[in-house]
Amino acid sequence: MSSPVEEIVEKVHVSEGDVVEAGQVLAELLSSQERLEVDRLDVLIEKAEADYKATADLVAERIESQDKLAEAMTALKSLRIEREIAESQVQERIIRSPVSGIVVFRLKDPGEAIGRVEPLFEVINSDQLKLQFFMSAADLPALRVGDEATVQFPIVKPGESYFATLQFIDPQIDSRSGLFRVRYVLDNVESAVKPGARVQVKLDLED
Repeated sequence: MSSPVEEIVEKVHVSEGDVVEAGQVLAELLSSQERLEVDRLDVLIEKAEADYKATADLVAERIESQDKLAEAMTALKSLRIEREIAESQVQERIIRSPVSGIVVFRLKDPGEAIGRVEPLFEVINSDQLKLQFFMSAADLPALRVGDEATVQFPIVKPGESYFATLQFIDPQIDSRSGLFRVRYVLDNVESAVKPGARVQVKLDLED
């Protein structure tokens, strides 16, 4: 997860190991100038709205022309667009988690500078684990996407077995090793297994 702008990190709200929800604020970048611009535009919009209402009243009394009313509306719309842009610049500086998961890396502290697209956090979605490994080309004909495999985590969950589903079969076989890559997924909604744990996989490769 990276920053969309080059700025100073003002606040960091999470630490490594914290469980976060999708949309949760993880950090805030310095945004004092952008917030002042939003406040300035709010004042101008309030005045433009009053001017538009006053012009509309004068048009109703046939004192002002419809052209003047159109000009007032155009000015008001322009200010509202400017405010939307300014507000989006404020929101760019509020870093939110795109997924629910665990913060595994926090790469910046308050007061540090961060560049555009420079990494700030790494959040892993632990609700579904991805298990990736390599297999012999001889096993390829026996595999189908959607197949299930029995997996065990002997160190963190000794004696317990889980079922993982084959999600991806790499169509390319490495010419030197004769191996190809596969990826299984394991539902882990209760976070029974932590990301990075060593895994053993048992496959039924009979046709």
